[in-house]
This record gives sequence, structure tokens and C-alpha cells, in this order.
Amino acid sequence: MKRWRRSLMSLVAAVLMFGTITACGGGEVKKEEGGSSSAVEKSVSKLKLLGPTGSNKYIKFEDRDKYPVWFEVDKMIQEAGLELEYELVPNEQYKVVIQTRMASGSSLPDIVNISQLDNTTVLNLAKQGVLLDLNPLIDKYSNGNIKKMYDQEFPYAKKTTTSPDGKMYWFSDLHKKTYQEKDPAPVALSMLIRKDWLDKLNLPAPANAEEYLDTLKAIRDKDANGNGKPDEVLVYDTSKFEGAIAQWFGLGTDITAVDVENKKIVSPWYQEGIKDYFRYLQQLIKEGVLDTSLIGATGEQKQQKMTENQVASISDYNLETYLEPTINGGGDFLPLMPLQAVENIAPAAQLEPPFLVWQKYAITKDCKDVEAAIRFFDMIYSEPYADLLYWGIEGQTYKRDDNGAKVYINNGSDEELAKSGQVTGRPLFGDTVFPRVQFANLEFELSGVSKDKADHELNMLNYKPYFVNMNANYLAIPDDQQLETKTKILTNLRTYSEELATKLALGQKSLDNWDEYISELKKLGLDQLIEIDQQLLDRYNSIE
Repeated sequence: MKRWRRSLMSLVAAVLMFGTITACGGGEVKKEEGGSSSAVEKSVSKLKLLGPTGSNKYIKFEDRDKYPVWFEVDKMIQEAGLELEYELVPNEQYKVVIQTRMASGSSLPDIVNISQLDNTTVLNLAKQGVLLDLNPLIDKYSNGNIKKMYDQEFPYAKKTTTSPDGKMYWFSDLHKKTYQEKDPAPVALSMLIRKDWLDKLNLPAPANAEEYLDTLKAIRDKDANGNGKPDEVLVYDTSKFEGAIAQWFGLGTDITAVDVENKKIVSPWYQEGIKDYFRYLQQLIKEGVLDTSLIGATGEQKQQKMTENQVASISDYNLETYLEPTINGGGDFLPLMPLQAVENIAPAAQLEPPFLVWQKYAITKDCKDVEAAIRFFDMIYSEPYADLLYWGIEGQTYKRDDNGAKVYINNGSDEELAKSGQVTGRPLFGDTVFPRVQFANLEFELSGVSKDKADHELNMLNYKPYFVNMNANYLAIPDDQQLETKTKILTNLRTYSEELATKLALGQKSLDNWDEYISELKKLGLDQLIEIDQQLLDRYNSIE
């Protein structure tokens, strides 16, 4: 910190020797020498930034002077004519701090990370004039980087950050993953099954839902983990629709879900395969392969079962590499393609969108130099910054493979990387006062997984039909009335839906009383929720 400040002050002193620097706003002054030449110098503008410290245990923002990647970012800050002052609050305290600071509406920083505030709170702050509308500031002051990122590279971002009144009050983290530098690359959430157990028992990978059940029974009955107990199980939460088995029956991923292809909001409760789905869950439970003690369990409880080498199948990312190392004795999970479950229903995939928008960074009413604030975000929304944040420094943290795709050089632990200093910007300053802008490539992810997982992912790139695991990414910000209605509806509706789904799976409620359940869901507002979400999806698709 001291080092870059000394450099900056030297720069300022040098400039002062030759001319006067304007007080704010990135103004310029010309030094005339004999009337024959003119030199132009940028002024240095100060900005105060407020955000959380970051959550990495070993790679800390306060130690940024230790890392080569920071010096590259610091050069960009200086080139933008900025001097930044940071107010950082520990992560665990930040929610309370930001709620209190923003509610007071006084002595605010110039730029603030308001990710811990929900949309309602943020829009109310905007109505009170605490946060500035960014659109006119971008139009007036931006050098074009922000517009390029939002209009060309990440056009979907505007759709989820434009308020109902057509204004934009926050910038976001932006993420895009591509394959071969052009094709959008969603990753899949699939049912995983222990490949090493299939190989050990000479069992083929199941090709449909019926074979999946038979395979789980065989894994258990043949004592795949070798402990002499029939304890090899499926871990699956029947209370929700976000497990990949639900999609085998053509069901959406939540009480309401976005059918992206058809631009339609659906609800699993109204979809054709819903009763067959619960009949299938009942079979899994009846045969004893689905561990009912883990329905609604915590992550720690599920991890314990994993550690004890008892998980035969689980729903997770198809490219995961973090489950196997936690298994006592090791293991290998194979992702399954969506399996046919009902003759006339095409099994759907569950995909994580290749384009993600999250976090919120705002300019406050107390910003004394809005032009400088826009210069800061122009720096953020640039390809050099995105490269430093996601990939780091070529030759130090990444290289290019034979096809020109970027791949990381260092794959050590965070602790090891912190010691070497060879880190990217993402763990060092991402999501602090600095947003994340990420251009990821699928090639890198494929380079670090088994051929089975890589082949599965390539098969999923263009798979249809599909549902997404992040429905909110396709819904515009609701207006006050829509939000109020959704808030009133969701708590009781979600509670009833989850309890009903679990009891149907366990056979504690009969499918014969289906009309009764649908009637109750309607009373709790399911149809209203579908209607509102359809309005939000339509508005999302109408925003240019």
C-alpha cells in the first residue's frame, strides 16, 4: 500500500512542477513551452470505496502489495487518474454495517458494495436519492468500456439490473463461459454414480431410470464399499425439484421455473410427469436405496455420509472434482446423461447458464466526483482488468495451450499460492470493493477432469430440452406491487410445497388426492406466482 501511494505522490509532484492540476473530474491542463508545444496531464481524483474484506483465508486484500497481480491493477488505477481509499469491513460484519450505513444516508463513500442488500432495500434507497441513476452518468462520462461490456459482451446484464422505472442503480459482477472462444458453455448438474463401483462389480452405466434403480440395488446388495453392510445409498432431497432426477420426468427446477427456450414460466406441479416422478421416488424409497434420513439434511450431514464411503449416487455438477478427495479410500463419480423415465416425456437437462450476473456496486449521492467514479467502472469493465482478475499474469499464473486457450499454470492450494505470490486477482480483490468481470473458457475446466466427465459436458452443450438452476437470472426486477405479492405468497407456498413433496415421496400422502393438493397450492398463490414471474420474464425479454 505504501509503495503504490509513494509512486502516486511522486507522479502528482512531478505534474505539479509543470502545471496546475484541476481539483476534480478528470480535467486537463496544457503547458505551453514557447508556444511551440503542448503537454496534457490528467488530474488525479480521489475516491472512497466501501466493501467487505473478502473471504479467502490465505489470500487477503490487506496483503495485496505482496502479489504481482496487484501491481498490474494498481498501474491501471494510476493510468485512470485515480487515487483510491479503501474502507474494508470483515465479511461476517458487513451485512449489519452496510444496512446501518446506508439507512443513515449520511457520510457515505463514493462507491459502495451493496450486495448484502436485497432489491427492495436498494430500490427504496434509490427513491430516496441515496443512490444515483447510472445511465445518464454512463452516457455523459464513460469512455465506452461500460457500454461495450453491457451492450455487447454481457447484453443479458441489463435485463436483470434495470429497475421497473427503466433506470439502473448498480453495476454487477459479470461472468461468461465459452467453448472455443465463441460458443456459450453451460455446465450441467447431473446425477452422479460411483464409476469405480460400477467397474468393480462389472456393472454397465444405467441407460434409463429403471436401470438406474436396479444398478443402485446391485451396488448395495453386492457390498460395493466392502464393509459388510448394505449401506451404499442414494443421497437425494425429495422436498425440492432441483435434484436432477426431477428433470428426467421433464420437470422444472423450482416451484416456478423458466423454460428458456419457450420463454414460458412453468411449475412442476402442473407438468405432465409429476405423478410419475413421485411414484418413482416411492420405488427408490421402498427398495431402500434412497436414504430418507438425509432428506432435508445439512451439508455437513451429507458430507459425513460421503466421507464414510457410503454414497453411491448424488446430484451435483458434472465437472466436480471436489467430492472424490473427501471419500475415505477415494472414489470416482461418473455423471449420467438425462435418463428416460416416462415413455412420452423427453428427459430434460439441468444447466447452469453460461452467463451469470450477481453482486451490486453503487455510486452514492455523496460522491463528489461522479466522473471519476465512472472512470473507475470503465477501468473495471475492460478486458485488461478482466484478464488480471480471472486469469492473472501470462507466464506467471496462466499460459496458452496448443489451441491458444488459456490454462492455469499453478493448481496448488490457496495456502501454497499465497506463499508463492502467483495468484490471480479473483481471490485477492474480487467481490471486495472491486467487482468481478470473468471471461472463462470451458477448455480449462475440461483439462482438469477425467475423459468421462469431459465427454459428458461436451454432450450437454447443445442438449435439449433443458431447465436452468438459476431462474432469477432470467427474471427482471419486480415492481413494488409484484414484489409485495411474491413476498406474501412465497413463504407459505414454499413450505407447503416442500412438505407435500416429501410426504408424497414417502407415501405418507396418497396420489389419489391430487386435486385436493392442487387446490391448496392454488389457494396459497401458485397461479399468482406463475403470472407474476411470467410478467417478469416477458419484461426481461423485452429489455434491449
